[in-house]
Amino acid sequence: MTHETDAAADATDDPYDLNRPNDWSYAVDDGRVVYENDDATVRVSITEFSRHLQVYWWVDVFTRDDTEETWTKREAGLGDSFRDPEDAAQVAEVLVESVEDGDDFTELPVSTVV
Repeated sequence: MTHETDAAADATDDPYDLNRPNDWSYAVDDGRVVYENDDATVRVSITEFSRHLQVYWWVDVFTRDDTEETWTKREAGLGDSFRDPEDAAQVAEVLVESVEDGDDFTELPVSTVV
């Protein structure tokens, strides 16, 4: 990952300017921004990709137990790519808010999509 910071840092560094709590960090890596909670148990990522000259954004959720090293991709019911980065960022913000409200997403099915 090429850049890592927390929410207290300059928000303009975050490509999506996500409204996130101060204890969430983010990292930017080649078209992907990963937001991670302070406990390092939930990650929300926004990935930019192109297909047939069209740019899309995808939002994913990953979880792990604090004793595990690998992340588990979860089915968050989003299922769609977005054509507008603001729409993807809005969904990511909702997921971050859900974690802050106590949802750890461990009840969601494990995704088989890579």
